[in-house]
Amino acid sequence: MKKAFLSLSLAMMAFMGLHAESYTGPIVVNAMGMTRTQTVTVTTTQADNGLYTLVLEVPIFGTMTMNDVHAATTNGVTVYSAERDVETSMGTMRTILFARATNGMMAANVTLPDRGATMWFNTVGDHFQLPNSDLEAWTGSNGEPDRWHGFKTATGTWAWAAPAQLGQSEDVHEGSTGKYSAVITAKNAFGTIANGTMTSGRLNAGSTSASSTSNNASTSEDYGEDFYMPIDAKPDQFKVWLKYTQGTSNANNKANVSVKTFDGTYYQEPIDKTYTNLSGSIVGGEIAACGWTQFTFPFDYDSYAANNAETKAIFVTVSTNANPGQGSNNDMVYIDDMELVYLGSMSDLRYKGETINGWNPAVTTYSMELQGEPNLDDFTATIEGASAVLGKSMEQNADGSYRIAISVVSGDLQAGACYIINATVAATERPGDVNDDGIVDIGDITALIARVLGSGQVIESRADLNADGFIDVQDVTALIAMVLGSH
Repeated sequence: MKKAFLSLSLAMMAFMGLHAESYTGPIVVNAMGMTRTQTVTVTTTQADNGLYTLVLEVPIFGTMTMNDVHAATTNGVTVYSAERDVETSMGTMRTILFARATNGMMAANVTLPDRGATMWFNTVGDHFQLPNSDLEAWTGSNGEPDRWHGFKTATGTWAWAAPAQLGQSEDVHEGSTGKYSAVITAKNAFGTIANGTMTSGRLNAGSTSASSTSNNASTSEDYGEDFYMPIDAKPDQFKVWLKYTQGTSNANNKANVSVKTFDGTYYQEPIDKTYTNLSGSIVGGEIAACGWTQFTFPFDYDSYAANNAETKAIFVTVSTNANPGQGSNNDMVYIDDMELVYLGSMSDLRYKGETINGWNPAVTTYSMELQGEPNLDDFTATIEGASAVLGKSMEQNADGSYRIAISVVSGDLQAGACYIINATVAATERPGDVNDDGIVDIGDITALIARVLGSGQVIESRADLNADGFIDVQDVTALIAMVLGSH
């Protein structure tokens, strides 16, 4: 019976021209002093008129259906924004939805203000983050953290001679929720200092000369998942906890953090040529000796704009020294809790080039009276975030007013804000249209004559055409001239 019902539903959707997407993931519900988390499915169905129906299977409140939801799609990101009375297992409740989806992933905030309940639904996973970024997983037999590499997995003629410089440590920063960090150590190998290195790519030991570019870290989509990290958007910041101690104190020596975004084709460091496949890089990756410190490095994309390279992957390398062979024996860098940060905020919201009255990023609802019917192109904004997108949608209420949603969403769908403008349109006076039918014609002349003779009703503000404060035969004469002139 269930199979028959499902087949019937799919057939009906196909017949009606509907397009449906389903997203399955965890939802966190905070309600009535309790927090519940469970896996649920959210379904979005788009009709031919472009409007959506969203169905949420929610703990405590049951199946919630929101109809006729307007949405905006920008750069592949669809933003849904709606405020509706929705039937739940606990009765009809006012429900506010702010959801965003891209490439089969969705994040959504749902608020039930009358119940003080909030919900967070998220299927993003690690699409926008570094795998094993907390360095807690060490399941490989090579002694390296999962998806991160040192000389134990190196290639090259001299890989056999490279000292084992990447290891697990229980020295973690204050406040860490994990047990382990990674530590890289510089070692003296045949009279040459070999910098300790950890990379998301693969090391190559191709020369006994420390300065040779045959000694490098490289990555490529062709390397396969273990030595290559794809990402789905441009991050704005790279955060990492680091501790740097020196075997021989030298204030001139600096450890080095390198993070590059690129198009997935081959790239290496130190570079052996000019690479034009980079789309971005962090700024300020050199660090002096320090105890556990959280560093935040911003990304620079402008300097790489001429490359016209897509952002398809990320390449991270940490070394005990910024210069090959220039460190000292037993220089050590501890690494923990890496994070990619995606910004998504709005610093200014404008209507026809002017900041809307009372604008404050912390205030999400505004009321405006517009001169003329609203046009979404008249609303512009200043947003922050290299991969943030601006979404704009509008719906008309039964009373003729408008609900305009202007949203900003971060590249990873996690951050964002939705600003609601409740707009009315100022009444437009049409001099001469005394019968209010939208045009000025003989019908208005007839109505005005009746009004002057005392037997008719007209829009008074449109009837005093000569603005002398009276409605009389002179206004009839003026209206006749207006009608004749319009032809």
